Amino acid sequence: MRLIFLLFFILTLIPAPAFAHYTGELLPDSVAVMEYQMIISMQPNDMLTRNKLGMVYLRQNKLDKAKEQFLEILKIDPKNFDALDSLGIVSSRLGDPSQAVAWYERALKIKNDNGCRQRFLAEKALLKAKK
Repeated sequence: MRLIFLLFFILTLIPAPAFAHYTGELLPDSVAVMEYQMIISMQPNDMLTRNKLGMVYLRQNKLDKAKEQFLEILKIDPKNFDALDSLGIVSSRLGDPSQAVAWYERALKIKNDNGCRQRFLAEKALLKAKK
């Protein structure tokens, strides 16, 4: 019995990893914005967190704030596919299909993504229809 107690005591003293921030994607948008802003204030070049924040703003239809985050990513990494593709979505929602096409073209030069290609073709068709 002493051996079991001693073993249990020793195992509780062994350090285990702990994480300071929740990394799941199940946060409500309002909480996610605060969490991501805190992380970015400490790590301004964290492109993954900036992208997540931009996507939250996109879901909330805060297009200017979303655009700002994606443009910040491009300052760090001008060939970031996710930021380029997302800027195409933002431009489309802002009613600027020609700018959306330009962002999608840049994204497709980096990665041949079917979703991006479909949005690109839809925006091009919309531009043709407007002419």
